[in-house]
Amino acid sequence: MELLREVPMRLPLVVIALIAGFILWDQFGNDGAYSAYVQRSFRLASADLPGSGGWWKPPTITLKRDALKP
Repeated sequence: MELLREVPMRLPLVVIALIAGFILWDQFGNDGAYSAYVQRSFRLASADLPGSGGWWKPPTITLKRDALKP
């Protein structure tokens, strides 16, 4: 039963250690290639969001007056 009490705390520590190891490997062993790709994809995704200052404009509803005449 002692083992089951320690398992829930070990799992988050293992996950944190794996993430920290991946970040260190990417920074020093891979010249930051993966983190640069993630940053670039977030930047491209945020450029497509409304209000990002890009080409996007809010939708407008227009009516042609000639279409309303009989």
